[in-house]
Amino acid sequence: MERFDTCQIIGDKRVRPKLPAAVERVATFAEAEPTLDLEAAKAEAQRCTVSSPCHYCEVCQLMCPDLCILRDEETNALVFDLNYCKGCGLCANYCPHGAIEMVLDE
Repeated sequence: MERFDTCQIIGDKRVRPKLPAAVERVATFAEAEPTLDLEAAKAEAQRCTVSSPCHYCEVCQLMCPDLCILRDEETNALVFDLNYCKGCGLCANYCPHGAIEMVLDE
């Protein structure tokens, strides 16, 4: 069996051999070859960071200092009581899904 955990010296640089992505790395710290090219990696990162609908995780409710985010008993959705909201934006800042957007009220 070929060893993958030792570095090789090529010129003045130490180079770690890379494992094929299909090889399981159970007992080694060798670097695996990436399976995505740069464009595919960018598309995958964009998919993970775009805003999405509310997942009702209640992080916004926990962060609200005014307690103006409540759960509607009939629909089980989170609702904002804008009569008490001072617009601090903590809910939007801490929402892990980007589902809350602060909009200037004119």
